[in-house]
Amino acid sequence: MWERIVDIINGGKKFIITTHLFSEGDAIGSELALKRFLCGLNKDTIIVNNEALPSVYRCFDPDKDVKFLKSKGVNINLDDFDAIFIVDVADWSQLGDFADTIKASQITKICIDHHPTNSGFADINVIVKDASSAGELIYDMIIYMNEEITPEVATPLYLSIATDTGWFKFSNTSAKALKACSALIRAGVRSELIYEKLYQNRHLSYLKLLNLTLGTLRSECNGQLVWAKMTREMIKSSGVEFVDTDVIIDLIRAVNEVEVVVIFRELGERKTKVSFRSKHTVDVSKLASDFGGGGHVRAAGASLDEPIDTVIGNVVTAAKELMEETSTCISPVSSLT
Repeated sequence: MWERIVDIINGGKKFIITTHLFSEGDAIGSELALKRFLCGLNKDTIIVNNEALPSVYRCFDPDKDVKFLKSKGVNINLDDFDAIFIVDVADWSQLGDFADTIKASQITKICIDHHPTNSGFADINVIVKDASSAGELIYDMIIYMNEEITPEVATPLYLSIATDTGWFKFSNTSAKALKACSALIRAGVRSELIYEKLYQNRHLSYLKLLNLTLGTLRSECNGQLVWAKMTREMIKSSGVEFVDTDVIIDLIRAVNEVEVVVIFRELGERKTKVSFRSKHTVDVSKLASDFGGGGHVRAAGASLDEPIDTVIGNVVTAAKELMEETSTCISPVSSLT
């Protein structure tokens, strides 16, 4: 499946890489690893995202390789490049304003992704729904090309796989993903340092936001559906620079009775981000798709151009209906043997 992409890499000289809005570990790790790998092949490569790099990930980009599309001095003519790599993206809508520019260009568009909701929107698509992460696919490509994985490439690849598997606790933690991470550690990755930078470097302000968010907690369906919201005022008053909803989701999902968790984050008067998670039985990618988003069976998201309270009403109603349709009940934990 890599043949056409390898031909383009070998035959090209200039490449551009981008990823989705609200970029996280897999998205950022994948594009940093791909850039460093291509630069190692003496290819002129840049990363341009629709949004600035979240502060928590800046330590993984000391050379400031990730450029913000609207930054001063960033003037991109896509037709100057041989191809654009679109990583960890399931749909054009996830690229924000950059999507229209890319679609209007004659540049060869290559999508490398692992989301089940991806229908194959680019010119060349490598979509492996069983892959743990986009980073795992970048790793596969490098191995296919028989190239060395340097420590500089290994670290963002490990960031990608580790974060998208929930640090190896989600159901997408496959033997293949663990084998890749074993090879990355042999290549020089310091797993404990990556974990510390991501999860043990919080400010007190984050605890304030956590407290405010948990104060909005509501439950439906006998506690099987739980949701909470973050308003702009809550985020502002807490002083948090980077909002990571995964920590809050994991706390709520750890409750025994909970099957589905939904977090609503207000981005503007008519802009709301929704994060969905499920535990055993509900396919939240279907729920996200109904609202223009997508993702995985157990983790998905969507962005809506509507006020947060309107979104809450519509999404909670749809979630309750889906849970009723699937006759959701909390299934017993599977046997470990």
